[in-house]
Amino acid sequence: MKKYLLLPLLLALFNPVFAQVMGNYGAQQQTYQNIMPNAQFRAIPKSATFLENNQLEISINALSNQKAGSYTAIFSMLQVGKTADETNTLLNVRLDGFLADLKNLGIPAEDIYVDMVNFLPKYEYDVSKKLFSKKTYTEIPKGFELQKNIHIRYTTPALLDRIVTAAARQEIYDIVKVDYFVNDPQKVYTQLRDASFQYLTQIKTQYRTAGIKLDSAYVITAENAWVAYPINRYETYQAFSTQRLDNDEKYDVVKTADKPVSRFYNAVPANDYDIVINSEILEPAVQFSFNLIVRFTLPERKPLVRTDVKKEFLWITPAGEVKTLKVE
Repeated sequence: MKKYLLLPLLLALFNPVFAQVMGNYGAQQQTYQNIMPNAQFRAIPKSATFLENNQLEISINALSNQKAGSYTAIFSMLQVGKTADETNTLLNVRLDGFLADLKNLGIPAEDIYVDMVNFLPKYEYDVSKKLFSKKTYTEIPKGFELQKNIHIRYTTPALLDRIVTAAARQEIYDIVKVDYFVNDPQKVYTQLRDASFQYLTQIKTQYRTAGIKLDSAYVITAENAWVAYPINRYETYQAFSTQRLDNDEKYDVVKTADKPVSRFYNAVPANDYDIVINSEILEPAVQFSFNLIVRFTLPERKPLVRTDVKKEFLWITPAGEVKTLKVE
C-alpha cells in the first residue's frame, strides 16, 4: 500500500518546483501559447540550407555582456508659480537643496549637469456673459511653469538608491531614465571580431579533417555589429488569477480590479549565439553583438578523364636490333 502512495506524493512535491522555475512571466507566456498555439513564442531551431554554384556559407554570431563603467541618471524638476520670479525662486531652492545632498554623497560638481528644458506661461479661461449675448471665453495669464532636468553621473550602481532618496526630499519624483556607458566599446568589438575569426579557424580545421579544403576557395566576408542597452530591454507583464464566470448565471455589471503591471529586465538571450563572452550576468548589462558571414566559393570539380594505356613489348636481340613483339 505504501508503494502506491509514494508516487502521487512525489508528484505533489515536484509540481510547485517547476512553477517556481518558470516564474510568473513564463507562466503568462505559456498561457498565451495555449490560447494561440500558432503564435511563435518559442525559439525554433534554424534549418540548414544548401547554396548553389559550389558555395559554402558560414555565419558566426558572437555576444559580449559588459558591465557598465559609469551611469547617468536624469531627474526632471517641475515648478509652477504665479509670477516668473516666484517660479524661478521656488525651483532654485529645491535645486540647491538637491545639489547639496549630492555633494554630501560624494558626487563632484563636474558629474552633475542642470539642463534648462522650458519656461512657459500658463493660461486659463475667463468666462464673461453680457446681456443679449452668448458666453465669451477669454484666455488670461494664470502663472508660469518651469522645468529643469538634472543629469547625474555615478560609477557605483548602489548609489542610485541614495540619489533617489535625496531627490524625494526635494519633492523630485520623476526619474526620466538611466543611461549605461562602457568605457572602451571599440575594444569590445575588437575582442568579438578576434573571437569570431578564431572560431572560423576551428571550423576550417574540422572541414579539412572531413576532406573539404576551404583554404583553396575564393572567400568573401561581411560583418555587422550592434549593441543593446538595458533601457531597451525592460518588459512588462501582469501576474494575476481571475475567477471564471459561469455561463448559466446572469451578471448585470462586472467590475474588474486594477491589476498591477510588473517590469523586469529581459536580457538578450544567447540562443542564437555561437560565442558568448561573460555569459553569466547578475545586473543589467550592455550587450554587444557581432555577426560574421563568410562565403566560400569552392573550385569546380573537373570530370575524370579515362586514359587508355597501350602496352608494347620490345625485344633487343644480341645483335642490337630492336623488334616489337606482339602479345595477345
